[in-house]
Amino acid sequence: MKIRIDHIAKIEGHASFTADIVRGDVKGAKVKIEEGARLFEGILRGRKDEEMPEIVSRICGVCPVVHNLTGFRALENAYDLQPDETSVLLRKLMMLGQLINSHSLHLFFFSLSDFFGFKNDLELINEYPEKTHDAVKIRDVGNKIVEIIGGRSIHPLTPSLGGLRKAPDSEKLKELLKDCKKILPLTFSFGELFIKLKYPDFYRKTSYVSLTHPDEYAVYNGVVKIDRLTMKTEEFLMLVKEYQGPDKVAKRTKFAAKSYMVGALARLNNNRDNLNPEAKKLLEKSGLKFPVYNPFYNILAQAIEIVHCFEESIKLLELLLTGEIKISEPKITSRTGEGIGAIEAPRGTLFYIVKLKDGIVEDVNIITPTAQNLANLEDDLEEFEHIVGFKTLNHEQRADKIKMLIRAYDPCVTCSVH
Repeated sequence: MKIRIDHIAKIEGHASFTADIVRGDVKGAKVKIEEGARLFEGILRGRKDEEMPEIVSRICGVCPVVHNLTGFRALENAYDLQPDETSVLLRKLMMLGQLINSHSLHLFFFSLSDFFGFKNDLELINEYPEKTHDAVKIRDVGNKIVEIIGGRSIHPLTPSLGGLRKAPDSEKLKELLKDCKKILPLTFSFGELFIKLKYPDFYRKTSYVSLTHPDEYAVYNGVVKIDRLTMKTEEFLMLVKEYQGPDKVAKRTKFAAKSYMVGALARLNNNRDNLNPEAKKLLEKSGLKFPVYNPFYNILAQAIEIVHCFEESIKLLELLLTGEIKISEPKITSRTGEGIGAIEAPRGTLFYIVKLKDGIVEDVNIITPTAQNLANLEDDLEEFEHIVGFKTLNHEQRADKIKMLIRAYDPCVTCSVH
């Protein structure tokens, strides 16, 4: 028997799924990206260096900040530029806003209905009106962080090569600090909702990849961690192979010939010791035992990260408001070089590899989180019959469980076809 899902709703972009069901087992599971290639890497060749971050922020409307900042990080590493401390703090804040925005959207409006059997979000909203308001309030603060620092909530204007073009108004940062302190308790109760959910009983051992840093829950900087092994970003990328089938518009990746997972669950597996106190408290309340090899818990990991992001935003805002907010742009002595940028996007580690000569982009390679997750997702789907009770489900129920797993990964299809 063949199972086909022509459209997987409530993900960013358009994807479908096909597989054969042989005596209850899933065989030949394939997630098909139903969008055309967008060829951003080709568009960027021959462009001026500072045009690159502006262009790549258009890859995705959900996470434009991380594409913009990772582009700048790659350029700065190519030119050996060090942004000033204040610019780094503001960029980190923008990334926290990006994570809050994306996670709250995915958690409540994309994934939650799966756990209650609702066919549309109107049923969910009617059943949980207060939690709906909480989700919107949480997301609004994430948008506000990006807007105040980046100049607007989508496609930021202020980041520049080596820093920021303009510092935000300190009074607006004070407003943000009040908002974050006010909403923080809501994020904890929001996270408790996701602790109470009944997650499908599924286990498949895999490798988890994320940035890591000894002094913080790595989002903006760090080295790469894969399970217990840490390495420089360039060393990791030497062992990553990108491949693309003849009928596929999106690349997939493998590390040392094996699939791996990036994203919130990977970060939690690798960096949970550096969570902020309230996020740690929520994690302890969840009772999760590590390592966690159930991909459905990527949803809970995102809920825990929202709490952490609010706590971290409060810390950074308080630090910024201790003195006058000044930024400076470093002098660029050479515009020729090669550089790598790596930042944690909501869906996992985003890599940019760029080569430039005299300020012109000669080559660029973008490795998105969804491109990295696709092979791991398909490997999970191949083992899907091991979910307790899967073989007893009818065709429609099996399709619902498959869509639930795909949504748990929070794929971004438009990023995958960059």
